[in-house]
Amino acid sequence: MFTLAAELRHTMDQLELALAELNQHLRQQAGSAPVAAAWLLPQTPTGKEHEPVEIITIEEHMAGLPALDAALAAFGRWHISPGCSAKASFRLPGFVLLPAASHSVIAPLVEEVNHLKQTFRALVQQLDDKDKKFTLVHDTFPGLITLQVYRQLTLLPRSASRLGFTWANKQIIQKVDKIKLVEQLMQSRLSPPPLVDEHTWLQCIDREIYDVKRLPAHIELRLRRPVKTHPMVNVRWHEQLTPRQQQFKAHLPLILCQDELPAVTPLGNYPPANTRKRRSARIGGEPLIPRLHIYPYQP
Repeated sequence: MFTLAAELRHTMDQLELALAELNQHLRQQAGSAPVAAAWLLPQTPTGKEHEPVEIITIEEHMAGLPALDAALAAFGRWHISPGCSAKASFRLPGFVLLPAASHSVIAPLVEEVNHLKQTFRALVQQLDDKDKKFTLVHDTFPGLITLQVYRQLTLLPRSASRLGFTWANKQIIQKVDKIKLVEQLMQSRLSPPPLVDEHTWLQCIDREIYDVKRLPAHIELRLRRPVKTHPMVNVRWHEQLTPRQQQFKAHLPLILCQDELPAVTPLGNYPPANTRKRRSARIGGEPLIPRLHIYPYQP
């Protein structure tokens, strides 16, 4: 019977073979004068991953064969780069355009690669302990960044009329029920995190429960968690569909199978020169529970 590490190695071998076959067909279908684009982003040096992102400067805009080469390399880029942080993953926004007739060839190959990525992730997730997962993966594949293995390749399902590359710098905001939050905190009393002694943990949780219960009735709670700045692409479809536009993460180049090149808004530096003003948020001040990103909210 295979060990979990052996299953991971076997799945990785299958994934590398499937990706090699996909890349071979992508290069063949793209032809001798490929239509492709990619925007090379600066990588995060070791130790700088927790610093706030204020400026991102595009290092290089690649087109044609260099962009295709970079895209194919990015699809299989799964390991730490020297001098770069393992906590800040590699991204290469862009696209590769193929003839519409190639969709029947490319689609099953992309599906197989994505299926093997999901299989690899499911094997890792069999371990419920974070430290055990880390040890298993990095003992089996030194220097592997699992997020870069997990990322699914995106083959657009239909013809696009426009690709608008941009930056996402959002926050996740969700309403929090006070009663359910107290129940959640009560349950967490039994599970102190590693390296935190039980007494200190119970004091922390009890203080959080007290802070929630003492809030006036008219004060609501919201979870407000920042999301790291990352590239996105807004895709507008040719067909009259609802919705007519769809947004995708641009961590890796998109694969398009269509005969006409869509209009493309290239990715610019961050922050953009013109940004839309947002109305002032009513969720602010000091967080009620910093570790959970819970804030008071007054309607």
